Amino acid sequence: MEKKILGFVPLVFMGIFVLLGVQDKVILSLFLMIWMVSWWVFEVLPLGITALIPMVFGPLLNLGSLKELAINYSNPVIYLFLGGFMIARALEKTGLNERIALTILKTTGKSDKGIVFGFIIATAFLSMWISNTATTVMMIPIAVSVVEFLRGNLARDSIEGLKAMEISLFLSIAYAANIGGIMTPIGTPPNVVFVGYLDDLYGVKVDFFKWFLITAPSGILLLFLMGKLNLTMFSFSVPVGKEFRDFVSNQVKNLGAPSPDQKLTFGIFLLTALLWIFKGVLHYFAGRNLFSDTSIAILGGMLLFLIPYKRKEWKPVLESEDIGKLPWNIVLLFGGGMALANILKNVGLIQMATDYFGQLNFSSIYWLVFVLAILTLFLTEVMSNVALCVVALPVIMNLGQSQGIDPFLFALPAALCSSFAFSMPISTPPNAIVFGTNKIKVSQMMKVGVLLNFISVLIVMTITWFLAKLFW
Repeated sequence: MEKKILGFVPLVFMGIFVLLGVQDKVILSLFLMIWMVSWWVFEVLPLGITALIPMVFGPLLNLGSLKELAINYSNPVIYLFLGGFMIARALEKTGLNERIALTILKTTGKSDKGIVFGFIIATAFLSMWISNTATTVMMIPIAVSVVEFLRGNLARDSIEGLKAMEISLFLSIAYAANIGGIMTPIGTPPNVVFVGYLDDLYGVKVDFFKWFLITAPSGILLLFLMGKLNLTMFSFSVPVGKEFRDFVSNQVKNLGAPSPDQKLTFGIFLLTALLWIFKGVLHYFAGRNLFSDTSIAILGGMLLFLIPYKRKEWKPVLESEDIGKLPWNIVLLFGGGMALANILKNVGLIQMATDYFGQLNFSSIYWLVFVLAILTLFLTEVMSNVALCVVALPVIMNLGQSQGIDPFLFALPAALCSSFAFSMPISTPPNAIVFGTNKIKVSQMMKVGVLLNFISVLIVMTITWFLAKLFW
């Protein structure tokens, strides 16, 4: 209720501006930015509804026409993410995501450490394609069932070790969801905001496979180091015998044989991934561009609505009711962010912020990028990474261009580091979900998270920075 009342505060200020006849577009744009970011941070309204503010109040404050602002809500990158949402919905609806997770656990769960790394691999892989939040929500019940089975089948003297294993396991799930999301353009909202701004502000297209080449090595290394760090900080020894392997095998067996809808979903998922990876080869032989990452994602989504897995009933994997279950909130969020960025750019605010940072004395471009990356990371510990990226990335990209550096190279570390807030429960949805299980204390999350924050920045500013300059 208090949040809703606070929601009227910006309207009061806007009324004052109108009464006083304020027409300075810089002041009005700053007001609009603070209004949107504060509503996003405090969730006064659903994120997508807040994102529609520029559509209504942009023209009212003379910050752009409706036509100029509305076009931001149909950016091609938004449809790339929408196609990814359709595929993610199919994975969840058919239960294919759970099958993938349990199959990985069956392979790796031959020791106590193997169980933890099995969850890390499964969580990271799924979060590359499905939202980090949905992945964490799915993995937590599986982890709970594993821990409860071990608790019921361990000798009394091994229970203490299980407590440390539980902490390590749940932290690993949260962190793996955050890390896995960076490895594809659609894996996490900050990636999509970044890719969308590049396209919208600079006409730069980001290739899906090239993104993976640049980010995957860092992501994989960080997953390994995160797992080892968790196992070191919360050391344990839990005997895992044949009973546990039988338990996981039974869990897989209870799923039954892959169903027709799972087989079809996996086939379309594989086709989409292969087209993303090898579209350059197809373009070479065709002599022209046939696909974009966006059109491939939409094609995959359309096939899930079109091809039946039950031919007699003509029943496809996705149906009309699934349209309402897609996260339209996030789709609108990106459109609103791009509309806000265009307003800030048109009134000169981005250039003003760029000029300010450009005056700061840094010994090299590398250290400037490093400082911006680490600043972004620690700000996301206390505020939404999406809200931060919406405001900060246009400034950082423009600053890079003013320094003679490609906007992609300059802003990529900050975009990635916005997903690496590991220290606080409020920092990312996976952190909050894991903390909500009451299995983790804030002190335990900070014990690993603070160190992991610094490790992640160092990896991004060495491996990712090098690969970006090599492949971009």
